[in-house]
Amino acid sequence: MWNSKKKAAALLALSCALAGSGVAAAAFSDVQGSNNQSIVSSLQEKGIINGVTATQFKPNQQLTQPQAIQMLVNAFDMKGPETASGQVWYTQAVAAARANGLSIPANLKASEPVTREQFAIWLHQAIDKTGQYPATMMMVVFQDQKSISKEASNAIQNLVNMNVIPRSSVGQEFKPKAAITRMDAATWVYSAVEMVERHKQLQSGDDTSTSPQPSEGEQMGTTPEMGISSTADGKQKVTLHVELPNPGYNLKIDNVKLTDDKRAIISYSLQQPEPGMMYPQVITEGTAATIIPAGYTPELAK
Repeated sequence: MWNSKKKAAALLALSCALAGSGVAAAAFSDVQGSNNQSIVSSLQEKGIINGVTATQFKPNQQLTQPQAIQMLVNAFDMKGPETASGQVWYTQAVAAARANGLSIPANLKASEPVTREQFAIWLHQAIDKTGQYPATMMMVVFQDQKSISKEASNAIQNLVNMNVIPRSSVGQEFKPKAAITRMDAATWVYSAVEMVERHKQLQSGDDTSTSPQPSEGEQMGTTPEMGISSTADGKQKVTLHVELPNPGYNLKIDNVKLTDDKRAIISYSLQQPEPGMMYPQVITEGTAATIIPAGYTPELAK
């Protein structure tokens, strides 16, 4: 376990690794879009990443292998054996990653960027170390599917089905051998952390007695996983899956809005149990499905 000095040193190293001193969470001037700003700010507040400077995140900059490892170690709170002082800044992170089952190469190069498929492998291994999670088992295909290595393909399939890698990227080029950008890495890690935390919250509410119903806000904090399949007439069937606190809850699709930029924005709600009814506190799966036209990318309403 890390002592306070080791932890402080690791945080300082992370600041250096991501090319800048740590700063208070704030909107970076070079991060475009409110969603991206929210992702970066959330990870920064949790101590997972820092900006390159006080005002810039450098979202399109390549992520090096040591930086990627440090990000994953921070995101999933990995612990490892103590390392001797005087080592390079990422020594402790590499030791922790290896101790937690990540396939870190022996000839790690500090300046070498990590590819998109390699980061997917490491991220998938990091998630696996925290537990098992439900996912829609749908075969996803990218335009350059043949360029993805066999080892990476399994990880990428699972990450897409867990909504860690955005489903909107399916059908496009994955670019497995290209270096992953800081923004793409942050987006994947953010989604992974949210999924793990959401699952832990559901598990913590599992007991043998009937407990008070969660508030509407707590219910809506449970985001469904999304699966896509083709129908016989060439349309797309979108199925939402979500873990519910007990059998009294139901998942419902309320509306589908088709936009001019070919998005299908799906609004959903979680229906509360009937008043006065008693249900065992057993986590159950709720599902709901809808049909959208071909060529549209499904998204969940914010």
